[in-house]
Amino acid sequence: MAATLKKVVEDCKVPGEFMSDGAEVFLTHSEDMPVSAEVYWSAFRDFVELQLHMEGHEKLRVLKGSGKVGTVVSFYYDPTDLAEGQREMKLVEKDDSTRTWRVQEAAPNELYKSYEMTIKVEGSTTAEKKVKRSNVRLRTKHDGTTTAKVTISVRFVSAIKDLNERRQDIAYHMVHLLGARIRDILNFVVREKLGGKHRFDLDIGCSREKMWGIVGNFNDVTWIREATGTTVNGIRRTIHFTKDRSLEVRLAWADSSDYLFVYEGDDSPDFLHCKYYRGRIQLFAVNPNRVRVTYDCSFLPANDSPMEEFKKRFVGAFSSGVAWLEATFSKPKTDREATTTAAGPPAFKKGAYSTSACGTVRGPVEEVWKVFRPFGRECMEYWKIYDSMEIEAPGNDVQGCIRLFKTSKTKSTIRERLEWRDDENHAEIYSLLSMEPPPPVTMSNTYTTVTMTAVGEKETEVKFECTFDVSVSFAVSRIQDNQKGAYMACINGLQQLFHSEVGTLEVVVGSASDLARTDGWFDADPYIVLAVNDGKPVTTKVCHSTQNPIWDERFQLSVTSRTRNIIFTVMDRDTVGQDDIMGTANVNLDELTSGKEKKMALDVQGGGTLNVRLYLKMHDKPKEPEGEKLITSLAIPFLAPVAQSEMDAIRNEFVLLISSFLGPGQKYEYEYMKPLRTHPDVPLEEYPAACVPMPTGEMFTPQKAGRLMERLMQFIASQGQIMVRLAQAKGIWDPWKANFSGYLPANERLIEEWQKDEEFCRQYLQGINPMLVTVCKDQSRIPAEMLGLKGQGKTTLQLMEENRLFIVDYAPMLGVPPTPGKFFYAPIVLMYKEQLAGGKSRLNMLGIQLTRDKGENEVYSPESAKTHPNKYMFAKMHVVSADNNVHQFLYHLGYTHLGMEPLVVAMHTHLPPDHPIHRLLLPHFKDTIGINYLARHSLVSRIFPITDPMFATSTVGGLIMFLEEWRKYNFMDMAFPEELKRRGFDEAGTDGLENYFYRDDGFKLWNVYKTYVTGMVNHAYTGDKAVQADKALQEFCRMTEGPGHLHGFPREISTKKLLIDCLTNIIFNVSAQHSAVNFPQYEYYSFIPNRPAQLSMPMPDGPNDMLESAVLEALPHETNTALQVLLSYMLSMPSQTAITGVEAMKDVYPDVHEKFHTQLLDLSKEIKARNEGLKGEGKVAYTYLDPENVAMSIDI
Repeated sequence: MAATLKKVVEDCKVPGEFMSDGAEVFLTHSEDMPVSAEVYWSAFRDFVELQLHMEGHEKLRVLKGSGKVGTVVSFYYDPTDLAEGQREMKLVEKDDSTRTWRVQEAAPNELYKSYEMTIKVEGSTTAEKKVKRSNVRLRTKHDGTTTAKVTISVRFVSAIKDLNERRQDIAYHMVHLLGARIRDILNFVVREKLGGKHRFDLDIGCSREKMWGIVGNFNDVTWIREATGTTVNGIRRTIHFTKDRSLEVRLAWADSSDYLFVYEGDDSPDFLHCKYYRGRIQLFAVNPNRVRVTYDCSFLPANDSPMEEFKKRFVGAFSSGVAWLEATFSKPKTDREATTTAAGPPAFKKGAYSTSACGTVRGPVEEVWKVFRPFGRECMEYWKIYDSMEIEAPGNDVQGCIRLFKTSKTKSTIRERLEWRDDENHAEIYSLLSMEPPPPVTMSNTYTTVTMTAVGEKETEVKFECTFDVSVSFAVSRIQDNQKGAYMACINGLQQLFHSEVGTLEVVVGSASDLARTDGWFDADPYIVLAVNDGKPVTTKVCHSTQNPIWDERFQLSVTSRTRNIIFTVMDRDTVGQDDIMGTANVNLDELTSGKEKKMALDVQGGGTLNVRLYLKMHDKPKEPEGEKLITSLAIPFLAPVAQSEMDAIRNEFVLLISSFLGPGQKYEYEYMKPLRTHPDVPLEEYPAACVPMPTGEMFTPQKAGRLMERLMQFIASQGQIMVRLAQAKGIWDPWKANFSGYLPANERLIEEWQKDEEFCRQYLQGINPMLVTVCKDQSRIPAEMLGLKGQGKTTLQLMEENRLFIVDYAPMLGVPPTPGKFFYAPIVLMYKEQLAGGKSRLNMLGIQLTRDKGENEVYSPESAKTHPNKYMFAKMHVVSADNNVHQFLYHLGYTHLGMEPLVVAMHTHLPPDHPIHRLLLPHFKDTIGINYLARHSLVSRIFPITDPMFATSTVGGLIMFLEEWRKYNFMDMAFPEELKRRGFDEAGTDGLENYFYRDDGFKLWNVYKTYVTGMVNHAYTGDKAVQADKALQEFCRMTEGPGHLHGFPREISTKKLLIDCLTNIIFNVSAQHSAVNFPQYEYYSFIPNRPAQLSMPMPDGPNDMLESAVLEALPHETNTALQVLLSYMLSMPSQTAITGVEAMKDVYPDVHEKFHTQLLDLSKEIKARNEGLKGEGKVAYTYLDPENVAMSIDI
């Protein structure tokens, strides 16, 4: 499709005078629009809203203004396969009297030195509609009604240096862009001002690539019902139908990377009965064999028919075409590709070296082979380590074809040839042809054989075997590691697509009562669509003219290992148009007991009650092969079953630890984090270096180990009779209070207040993650959709101008790969400083945007909560779920635990015990290596990370998120004062935000630390030259910054000032910073609804509010939240080594020690007094940076 547009661009003749450097290009274009000038001009009322509907404008941001003259927007301009880049556009004129609208490029950029576009709208009454272009003049009949004559002109000077790209951009304006912009605006008017829009969603049983090969081909109309052929002329095509009918449409937009195709037509009174029509088709992969087609249409009725009346007829007629499309392309093709069964594999020279990888996929061998068989782009649906993959021309997937792909990690371009394929025996061989850039060693005779073997009826063994020669033998192991990683990524990707049946679910759909009406006063014709969340839907009969239907139908559904919910959708059968959704109801599989029938009266989201009977029957577990017996933990039920081979790997690592303990003693060495077993392609070796094996001096003392075990036993004891407490729960949130008993106290205030906006905002200042709230002074950071929000009568921009606007942006979540059954977003939250009586203020909610899609995104706010309270509450839950994941993987595990460990190793390696800096830092590194060793072998274990089922990102997603952020990390830039400054906060409190105690207490503690470090450095070093001459110090720096991977740490320290700043930063990070993001965990994470680690449902679509029961169902089930509660309780264990107990300088520099100790105690008294005042006012005390509560090291 994009090739069609590109061909028209290539064929366009561009005047030579336009091509010289500095030449001004002037183009103009006019069209008559099938609406009045007044209606068309209504599109220009809000500059920002209009920009959201322009095709090709991505990542729109408002830099200045609010939609009126002077507003500046930023967007990424992305015309497919043409020159693209970042642009800023300013509205410089909007004259209602002459209906003239003009925008200019705000500043020169890589595309244009200057750019101006003018649109003028005039009224006209014509019997003919004329479309004028520089090289074509078309006339089409019109009905004589008043129309708008729209003239668009552009004047620009190109900045594109490449002459071919410059010519393409000018030609694109000439043949397409000017007319497309006029019609983008018409489409906006038709949809948003006149209401002429409807969307169809359908799932089709074929791959996205195959469907795009049809829909995305401008010459192919086989997907259009009753079409017999087409005639293509540039970006226009005439579709021929049966009965000598035809329809002319033009290509409006195409983007193959987004599988998006937009076409439009006009003046079709006899065929579509429209003056104007636009279809926007986009394809989304459900799995390798199923595609979701979104068909969004805009329409303007011919003969000025009433819109709602026309819509019913139009949608009804179109529905049958959509149904035909679904039925036609979901059927197995009768002329399917002939299978290839070769007599035997081709002979080839086997190399001296080999690599193999093997794994089991839970799916029948025929189905697994069907997914794997394509050699081209389809592989990317499961093989996630490649940026692109295409079969070279002519593009036929046959023996001998060559595929070209680019790797995500190294960006290498690789060519491989399919040498042999055997469909009967499920095998193929392919060879390596070339790699660009060439690797440092030469590989030859590289052949890979892939075989699939059935293991029973429902499992398939997938095996890769590669043989190769290499110019130098020392590179063999590295090549083998890379190959095995790629092969396992393929096998793991296939494993994620297939899930075996583990049981059956018998469902009796009985009756419903008091269903909501969807057609005014008319009774509905209800029926039920029933599906488990990964299975094919089934449908009941239709009961006519009743809101109290009785179906009494029985169904048997398959339950797989990924099944979590049973979904009932109540539909209303319409004879004209699309059937309406009356409501939905869900049942979580955890609510059912195998072998017992359960009767349920379900609340229907939308209104009414649905009566069902459910009988779950789980299959007996199959016998496991010898040597792979499953070991299930009885004491800790949230641990997944662990295969024996995995336990062997854990045992081997434990043997290394014992060997170190019994060996020569203390030894500090760096080792880089090993890849996860399930995701060997994620380069965890880029992480901060770790200390492996663990030195004997870093093992926990018996007292420390005993305290940890005591804490664990307290948790286990507190879980006694939890099932009784769950059974006694009455309120809707009571089940999550069942964890609080015995040693586990409840945070009663939080349980009472957590749903309020004020509490939601307070936690950004005083809660578990005070690291994200930012003073918003840059309008470009605010999504365009959020500019209309108001707080205390002030607009978003007014609040920003008054220094009262604050933003939280969860952009790190954008790169996290999704996990089936878990849903998360990368939200943007706006808050404002609410002014209260008596000159007081507090942080309060302005709004939430969860998505960052092209076009408009929904915003949830206190105003929307008035009509949709449950949706608003659920949006806030998605925000705090994202916050939970970002906090744990970035600010807690990443920047403190993992990020600080290289310092410990470098200190023990290069700074002798009597070195003053060794003395200074030693107490601040206590137990850090030990606690990190424990975390790497449990929470984020490469074998079976126990955090995997807990977090929305899963473990690998969280580690990928930290990897991306670590690549941007700078140690000195993340120092407490600098990090706060970057977010708009300072010690003087010029931000005006009250009660941000992390900021207030943090600055005071930072100053105490800096005074302490300054005293030590002044004693130890006479001047800068003494610092420079300290060889041990310089080696410590080089080791930390280099092999330690602590980015931004000084490679050398040449001044006392830099040394003081560096040491202060180290001590603050390992003590105060870790305490602030670790010790509040139990207070804020133990009550799951306040900050769930994951949610099992996305935000629901549609105009209605969701049921409160649907919100509850999305939360982790109350019986499965033990891990989050346990971890929050264990990690909040108070430290027995507070910084007030540090005595590092007591013997060597007693005056420094005494001053430090006195200042700490004074600060502790000050904070305690402040906190008592807060309690007296009924407010929450902030205790985490009280020196008596700050641990001296990362020891938990």
